[in-house]
Amino acid sequence: MQATRRFIQTIRFVLGTAVLLYLLVILRIPSSATPSPVILRALSLVATIHAILIFIVRRIFVGRAENVLEGQPEDRKALSRLRGGYIVIYTISLSIALYGLCLHFFGFRMGPVLPFFVAGILPIIFLGPKTIPSPGLNSGSDNAIRG
Repeated sequence: MQATRRFIQTIRFVLGTAVLLYLLVILRIPSSATPSPVILRALSLVATIHAILIFIVRRIFVGRAENVLEGQPEDRKALSRLRGGYIVIYTISLSIALYGLCLHFFGFRMGPVLPFFVAGILPIIFLGPKTIPSPGLNSGSDNAIRG
């Protein structure tokens, strides 16, 4: 379980850093294109669908895997599902931030672009793996307190 958790945290750190690097690119490289409101609306719709998809994936893959891991912390299938679910969540988050990068190069200023970066980084920051306690850890402390 700990190896899977470390792997997820590494992926989380790398993709969160990529979002920040996208933001740095926007601040350093100006755009000379003329913005089109149709592109903004289309990418906003796609980003909204992706944000909803993040929570669906979290519920289906990650939630079910965490339920199994509460009883069987070393279940390989559940650990694989947990890893895969978090990778999908974080890559969808990265794609939302990438839409913001694209909007910048389509000519949009920081105002319409910044919400894409916020929506891209928030799931990476706040949707991390839970710590699942081992079943036998608390039984000794309960007996010590009661006895």
